[in-house]
Amino acid sequence: MALSSQRLLGAIAESGLLGAADPGALLAEARRAGQDPLEFVSARLRLPREAFYRALARQRGLPFCEVRDLQPDLERLAQLPLRLLLRRGLLPVRAPDGLPLFATSDPDHLPGIEALAALLDAAPRVTVAEPGALQAALRRATGAEVAADREWDAIAFLHDLLRQAWLHRASDVHLDPQQRGLTIRLRVDGRLQPHGPILGPEDATQLLTRLKVLGGLDIAERRKPQDGGFSYRLEEEDQELDARLATIPTRRYGERATLRILGVEIQALTIENLGFSPPALERLRETLSCPHGLFLLTGPTGSGKTTTLYAALRELARPELNVLSVEDPVEFMVEGVTQIQVDQAGKVTFASALRSLLRHDPDVLMVGEVRDRETAEVTVQAALTGHLVLSSLHTNRAAGAPIRLLDLGTEPFLLGSVLRGALAQRLVRRLCFRCRRAREASPEELERLGAGEPTQLWSPQGCPACLGSGYQGRLAITEALWADPAVSRAIESRAGEDQLLALAVQGGGGTLLQDALSKALAGETSLAEAWRART
Repeated sequence: MALSSQRLLGAIAESGLLGAADPGALLAEARRAGQDPLEFVSARLRLPREAFYRALARQRGLPFCEVRDLQPDLERLAQLPLRLLLRRGLLPVRAPDGLPLFATSDPDHLPGIEALAALLDAAPRVTVAEPGALQAALRRATGAEVAADREWDAIAFLHDLLRQAWLHRASDVHLDPQQRGLTIRLRVDGRLQPHGPILGPEDATQLLTRLKVLGGLDIAERRKPQDGGFSYRLEEEDQELDARLATIPTRRYGERATLRILGVEIQALTIENLGFSPPALERLRETLSCPHGLFLLTGPTGSGKTTTLYAALRELARPELNVLSVEDPVEFMVEGVTQIQVDQAGKVTFASALRSLLRHDPDVLMVGEVRDRETAEVTVQAALTGHLVLSSLHTNRAAGAPIRLLDLGTEPFLLGSVLRGALAQRLVRRLCFRCRRAREASPEELERLGAGEPTQLWSPQGCPACLGSGYQGRLAITEALWADPAVSRAIESRAGEDQLLALAVQGGGGTLLQDALSKALAGETSLAEAWRART
């Protein structure tokens, strides 16, 4: 095994990321499997390469260089032999104090660093960078091929990209053509972050063609949007990925593509691990145990409505219940649930599929989204005729859900009798429990919290486990409107949203802000994240 692998695995073990696993046993297992030890441990622990180098930087007491900070120091770059930089894997980068700073993936390789420092007549300082990002930065800075003898392989590149997306727990992969080339970004915990090299026009075309072949799209069509999807097997990780692919032409620089990675976390998806407060979780379970009625999830795009619906379906998918769904599209496959997908040609719509499903003796129906009057009408009728119906709406507040259905033509007396509850939802990033730090709230924060006494808050720090972000995963912030006689009467009398919101608070539903601040005080998220999700 290479010395660098030994150092990296030692750093990971020292950081605690191996948990109870024995490094020696992992190495022996990797040898028996004939795999690279780092790749084996990366797949086993679901850690991207970046985590190993962050751990190494922490072990050596050195800063880690983020991708965005791999900006070459052009003045010093012009003074140094390019061949030496490429051979040693060193890049002079900009430092806030203006002194020489070198990015490297091997901080223990002092001869190369000292040689460059001697040329600049300054003490060597280093920052650790992930090798792939460093090589891409070197390639851009020097205009040279780091591996000129290797022909670029779109198939291998896409395989590694999908593997890294899985390791980073990314929900989306963005391939965006810009003037400099095709940029790649991953959406992790709701935030986009740059990833990998910027691809030139020829490489970008090969990559898009490979994606189109996998997604069943027309590779010759570059002037109109296309949608498709595919399944992809990561053999080393024993993981099957389902991806939804969308392409669209841009005005100048070619086609843009977006990949949505679907269903990776479905095995761990339960309503307990969504982050609901105990009272909200208890009321949600009570609602899901109702034999009939309507339950709605609301919130903007990206607020986790679909994930919560799937968690509810998994809760309900029992042998004694016939659970059916109609979705656009089917994002997760749920064992024990018959799932129908809306047809793009209009042959299968939400309303027509729902009418058909009513003839299949359902106990529970899930409608992906109520978008129009016809779907609203059939959904309410299904709830009236002895079925539990789950669905989603695009409204900002829980109290806005009945208002929206009334606007779509639902009769107030019908809605008042079938609605069991509505839950508004947002997602905030969950603090990394390995590196979060407790601190006293500032006077400004105390004012924001409405607290008169010293209060403890928690702040993100950054570590190898969370890849320096200070956050790992997301949790739900909720606001509920639970049906009771007062709420039903208010709906029947066409009460406004403010009145329904007041009734929701009285009924124990709370507000988004209250739930967000309670999770910040409990150390589950930061005050900045909680405040961002307050409306």
